[in-house]
Amino acid sequence: MLLVAEMWYPAGKGSETGKVYFEAMKKFPDDKTISKPIIRTAIHATKEGMHNITISSIKPGKVKEAMDIANGRLLMFAAIEGFTYTIYLAYDLAEAMPFVGLEAPQE
Repeated sequence: MLLVAEMWYPAGKGSETGKVYFEAMKKFPDDKTISKPIIRTAIHATKEGMHNITISSIKPGKVKEAMDIANGRLLMFAAIEGFTYTIYLAYDLAEAMPFVGLEAPQE
């Protein structure tokens, strides 16, 4: 199971967003017993501003804990004018294979 978080903010808010990011990571650090970062942060500019994406692989049975950490981090950005985000869960390839009639490879 993958946790995907996408964030958007005005380009002029980059410095403020960066400072909050470091605060959020201190307050809600990665916990390897809950999830493993796959893409810690990928950022690109759009005509609307900056777009950031993070993807983590969630350990079995740890969805609630992973969501709690992600929500805690992202709520710290709420005071930044123009900042928006979305969080969603996605299946990884092995988890999704049964939906198309294929068996997932055994590890």
